[in-house]
Amino acid sequence: MSAINGDKSRFNRVRKQNIARRKRTRELLNLEVAQLKSGSATSSAKGAKGKVAA
Repeated sequence: MSAINGDKSRFNRVRKQNIARRKRTRELLNLEVAQLKSGSATSSAKGAKGKVAA
């Protein structure tokens, strides 16, 4: 079913998940920016940024 034809519960659930994911991402980015501005980020944290944890 489509969102137009009445499958509102699934589409609203997915919509809320997307909104929550974007909110968490923004909070994490803002926290990272605040840490960089305050100078509390260590060189090891900066180096591990692009690496994938096993």
